[in-house]
Amino acid sequence: MARILHTGDTHIGFRQYGLEERREDFAKAFLQVVHLAIEERVDAVIHAGDLFEDRLPGAEDLQATLQGLFQLKNAHIKFLGIVGNHEQRRGVQWLDLFASLDLAVHLTLQPYDLKGIPIYGLDFAGRRELEPPRCDGGVLVCHQLLDRVEPDGELSLKKLLNCGAKTVLLGDFHERQVWYEKGVLVTYCGSTERWAIDEQRRRSVNLIDLKTNRIDHRDLKTREFLYIGVDEDPIQRLKNADVEEKVVVIYLKGGRVTVAELEELGRQRGALAVRVRDLREGESEMEHQPDVQMDYGDVEHAISEALARRALSPLAREMDQIIRDFRIPDSNIDGEVTALLEGRR
Repeated sequence: MARILHTGDTHIGFRQYGLEERREDFAKAFLQVVHLAIEERVDAVIHAGDLFEDRLPGAEDLQATLQGLFQLKNAHIKFLGIVGNHEQRRGVQWLDLFASLDLAVHLTLQPYDLKGIPIYGLDFAGRRELEPPRCDGGVLVCHQLLDRVEPDGELSLKKLLNCGAKTVLLGDFHERQVWYEKGVLVTYCGSTERWAIDEQRRRSVNLIDLKTNRIDHRDLKTREFLYIGVDEDPIQRLKNADVEEKVVVIYLKGGRVTVAELEELGRQRGALAVRVRDLREGESEMEHQPDVQMDYGDVEHAISEALARRALSPLAREMDQIIRDFRIPDSNIDGEVTALLEGRR
């Protein structure tokens, strides 16, 4: 028997809403996955990409990641992974560094043997239409969007079912999905924390017996989100609900209440953060409320995905990453881009 825990999209280092508490939440969720793997006595943790939020994680986030990887190693549990679009670097990947420390295995199209089962890995390969590699009788791990979850997804489920893999473990889509077709198990594990406010379902991981393809899941205990729908009175709900240390998400479709009023009431009631989706037609809260905070995680994701779908060359994508990396001072961007171009000559 080969029993694995399938996870991905941990996005360690994401300082959601600019809050240190949310950065810590993402690291804690990863460590919770590690502890669950140890409790369940799995043979391996298979990570389907986006271990980190970006290619330059901070020291605190590297420390939490290494802590988890050492705990897995001490429990004799393998950590097998691929690289997602968020953490993808030029040259050496973080997984390569962890592999050099004997803490991880960077999966490739050269199969890794796990108790007699070949495991193939495909790093994020861009948003162009993708032809699945041949993986006869084994497990394929990849970080891509299926056409079953996004209409313009680069991976065709029909083609995936014919690539020869018996099991396909996916990352990139943040909600858990499971398909059984033609004797093949195809599944997204979902993210381990809510990366965007519309991800309302509970976060979880997959537990899979690779011999039988039997799948189960375990819910994770993550930061609580309180959702207030368009048919509810947001003021009364904020006044009456327990919002202490929660992220409150409000969907507005009527009324004259302002975003600023809702944010202030939420802060007074002890909410960690208040996020508002203003769905009212013909009215722009941004025009009337200059201090409204935007959901930067959603904006960054939208920009990244829009650029990816333009089928830019790998070099152009790397230049884009440099330009939009807020940790690189504006005065250093020219030097970074020049070094990149000179290294490609």
